Amino acid sequence: ERVYLIRRGAVRLSRVYESGEEITVALLRENSLFGVLSLLAGHRSDRFYHAMAFTRVEMITAPANSVLRAIEEDASVGLLLLQGLSSRILQTETMIETLTHRDMSSRLVSFLMVLCRDFGVATEKGITIDLRLS
Repeated sequence: ERVYLIRRGAVRLSRVYESGEEITVALLRENSLFGVLSLLAGHRSDRFYHAMAFTRVEMITAPANSVLRAIEEDASVGLLLLQGLSSRILQTETMIETLTHRDMSSRLVSFLMVLCRDFGVATEKGITIDLRLS
């Protein structure tokens, strides 16, 4: 019922299935949106997600109906939302491509490259991914 915009930090978005298994569906960074499904569903969705901060996070949140009104009043708000959704689609496609590599070492290398690109911080010794991942 709310839309969230991450202004600073990193968030893991996951789903818990009936079996109790929790699966990460997105790793989000600055200027990423989540909760936008509530804009499309028009009511409370039956898809529930958990958001966990990897780092210190600064977020902006708004009720879905307020976001819809803002889009109706100003098309540039809708364009910004579309840009955010496009970014999430590209991230999802990249993860699908990463997971379709045949062997485990190729998947790991591809995933580390994605993490370096999206969350990496350049240091004298190389690129650091300062996230707690399992």
